[in-house]
This record gives sequence, C-alpha cells and structure tokens, in this order.
Amino acid sequence: MKTKVGMVGVGIMGSHMCANLVKAGFDVHAFDLDATALARARETGAIPSADLRTLAARSAGVVISLPDAPALRAVCCGDAGLISHLPKGAVVCDTSTVDPASARDMAALARAAGASFLDCPVSGGPPGAQAATLTIMVGGAADALERARPVLQAIGRKIVHCGDSGNGQAAKLVNQALVAAHTVAALEALLVGRKAGLDLDTLFSILQTSSGRSWMLENHLNTHALAGNYQPGFALDLMFKDLRLFVETATQLQSPVLIGATALQIYNAARAAGNGKLDQTVVARELERMSGATLGVLSKS
Repeated sequence: MKTKVGMVGVGIMGSHMCANLVKAGFDVHAFDLDATALARARETGAIPSADLRTLAARSAGVVISLPDAPALRAVCCGDAGLISHLPKGAVVCDTSTVDPASARDMAALARAAGASFLDCPVSGGPPGAQAATLTIMVGGAADALERARPVLQAIGRKIVHCGDSGNGQAAKLVNQALVAAHTVAALEALLVGRKAGLDLDTLFSILQTSSGRSWMLENHLNTHALAGNYQPGFALDLMFKDLRLFVETATQLQSPVLIGATALQIYNAARAAGNGKLDQTVVARELERMSGATLGVLSKS
C-alpha cells in the first residue's frame, strides 16, 4: 500500500516537488488555490484535494511550498487549517522560506495537535526542485526527521539537520544573505571594470579562474543579468522578502549586518522601480543607473 502524502502549494517549486513525490511512489494528494496549478499537478499523477481538511485527513505526511509566513499561517492555523485535521503522528515538512519565529509557532501548534512540524527550507531553485537535488535545511525533532526522511529524499539530495525548530529557517536566511551579497558585489565590481574600459567577456573569463570567482557569477548571473535575461529563476520580490527576514532576524539577535542591510536597500530600489516579478539579478539595472555604466551581455560564443 502506498504511503499517502499531501502537497500544499504546487507553484514553481511545489509543482516539481509534487511530480517527484509521485515518481518516488507516494500516493500524493495536492492542494492549491490556483486551479491551473492544481490541474497541472493532476497531470503529473497527483490527486487534487478540494480543501485542506480533506488533504490532511488523508495524509501521513505533508509537504508545504508557499511564498511567505502569512500564507503559511493561513494554511496551517484555525479550524479550516491543515494542522487541526492531521492524523496523530503525522509530520509536516515546510519547504517555504519564512522567519524562524513563525516556524517555531507552527511547530508548537503541531505538537499540541499530536503531530510534528519541521521547517525544511530548500536551496537549489527550480532546476534543483525539478532534478530532486535540493539541499534541505531541517529544523525540528530528530525523530520526526527520521519519519519524514523518505519523503524528503524524494525531493532533495542533501538533508541537513540544523537543530531545533526555526534553525532550518535561520540556515536558509544565512544562505540567502550570501546570495544577495554575492550578486550585488559581482555586479558592482563588473560595472567598475566596464567603466574602466574592460570588455565584459574578458572580465568574465578572468574571474572564472581567479580568486574573485563565485557560484552566483558562474551559475546565475551569466544566464540572467549578463545575458540580458530577467525572466525569473528566482523572483526579486522573493529575494527581497528573504533578505528582509535576514536583516530583521539579525536585528533581533543584536548582530550587525552592514552589507546585508545595504544590499536590502538596493533590492528595495529595484522593487520600487516595478521589477519585483523579474529575476533577482534585475538589481543590475539599479546599479547601472547609479554608476552611469552599462554591463552589456556576454557573447554567445
């Protein structure tokens, strides 16, 4: 008999997770407010659920993929929410990126209902979600993680237990802060080089084999900002949200984040310019405007 797993949120990331859970042999019941997204999930072999109550009652475990903490609370809390209708012993794996405090609140709510809640934010983007190679940062009880491990292994390659509830989210925010910092620093440095008269291809070639190289430069900037392509791999609105959560968390912890706070304002400027739905590397446009230089694009050769 197949293990029944719920999948709440089948958007850009969740749709790939849903498909991989089906491929792994789980009996997947999906829910999303977007009827089109739910129809696509059905095409991959998932069974649409009419509401969260129905999905919860059918599931030994649930994977959640949502954009922010308000959406997570709306799904989990209240009489119509997910947690109050879960079977005893069920485990919720939340792959959304939210603040650590929200993760701890959901974990406490689940414990009171006789279930478990793991914060399981992921890194790897849509390509990693599609290939089931995500890195998964887990906060919560170790025994709950072991019960949920077969589910998580269907959607990711590296699963790291970070400690108590909220710690998975804290680890993800650290990662996101570095993504933003590396993005802004690379673009800023390249613009100085361009103003000095250097060719973009020459600069990129040098950095690929020098100590200034970075994963973001070689695996994302090269296919987006430096290719003139701002179709979202990861939307600027989402990066702004994650970076804001990082700065807020650091402030609560009384830990200075001078670079993170500065990067946040650059992302905020790009968001104010109406670029929130575009790829997060669209911050290049704001940096170009401030520097009075143009990056150009890498040659296709």
